[in-house]
Amino acid sequence: MATPAAATIADLREDLLQEVFIFLLTPADLIRAALACKPFLGAVRSASFLRRFRRRHPFTCPPVLGCFLDRPIEDHIQGTCGPLLLPVSPAAPTRRFVKAGDFALSFLPARGLPYPDLWKVLDCRNGSLLLRNRVSGELAVADPLARRSVSLPAPPAKRPVGYGLVADDLDPSVFKAFCISRHSSGLRALLLSSGDLRWADVAGLTLPHKPDLADPRAMQANRSLYWALKGRERMLELNTATTEFAVLDLPPPTSTQQFDFQVIDKGDHGRADALYLLTMCDFCVEVWGGWGDGSGGLAWKLVDKSVRFQRALLDMVGKKHFYRHRLDVIGVVAGGLFLRSGDHLLSIDLETMKLRVLPNEEKCPPALVFPYTIAWPPSFLSPTEGSA
Repeated sequence: MATPAAATIADLREDLLQEVFIFLLTPADLIRAALACKPFLGAVRSASFLRRFRRRHPFTCPPVLGCFLDRPIEDHIQGTCGPLLLPVSPAAPTRRFVKAGDFALSFLPARGLPYPDLWKVLDCRNGSLLLRNRVSGELAVADPLARRSVSLPAPPAKRPVGYGLVADDLDPSVFKAFCISRHSSGLRALLLSSGDLRWADVAGLTLPHKPDLADPRAMQANRSLYWALKGRERMLELNTATTEFAVLDLPPPTSTQQFDFQVIDKGDHGRADALYLLTMCDFCVEVWGGWGDGSGGLAWKLVDKSVRFQRALLDMVGKKHFYRHRLDVIGVVAGGLFLRSGDHLLSIDLETMKLRVLPNEEKCPPALVFPYTIAWPPSFLSPTEGSA
């Protein structure tokens, strides 16, 4: 009787390899595995697998490169240099990425006007920026690392009050741009897709009082965009898949206190039917989970609370400056909380609560600071058409 041939790596099916690779701890581990041999690389390049892996590791995938700083229009007119990126880490790989990109956005069309920069940042997702020309009103989606941009027509809205960008996980050239406009009876949502580059009116919402957004910049989680409504007792939700509006109440304690908040996308680390919210109040970080209450609203429950970074902040910033300024929440990206206190930009790892102060000599309002992530996965892992 012939002895059966020994099994090799080539004998393992891609689906079995994927079930092993999905339990790797970090994106770096996945990249090392993919480079081991061609069968491993073939299994990892599956679009469906990469999306599963990304959902499982929302705190590290994609990695955060730094904070992108826009500048007020006054600085542009006075000839101050354009936007810049403050690296989160001084490590050599981060410096190489920053050096390779054009974060001053000099590759964007200037339209022959004398100002050094005419573009305002509206949103930042997956390595792409949504921008608006301050003169013409037209929009653009730009990739500073690739130094390329796509021009978009100005949205047909008389009173735009908010914008949002949804960038594809795997292909940065695929995106959706949203514009929220205000009308006398409520709000309307306009949508432009990268496939046809034309705006369409996709949703409307009637509100009893004059609607206004507290911040034009969108928050994003669970395939939805969110904006805080004026008064910060409620927030607006727009489901990007169904293009349906909803108004959600915020956790009760926040409605009577001075606070900032951001939605969190926890991926596979949270419940699929929950919305998670991080609040900052009196230098205390709280995380709330919201679950459907059966009547279209959310029932909120406090799931985490921490004041561990307060002493570290006192040591790094100094007591004098610490109590002079409030903390403004800039964003929650890839497991990092980004804050501003006076002229200081701070990042906190929400897993370890480790605090880092970003070097910054610029004075820029919190509304013009955007956490910037590198598009992930790297190009050699990007799936082919057949695997998508």
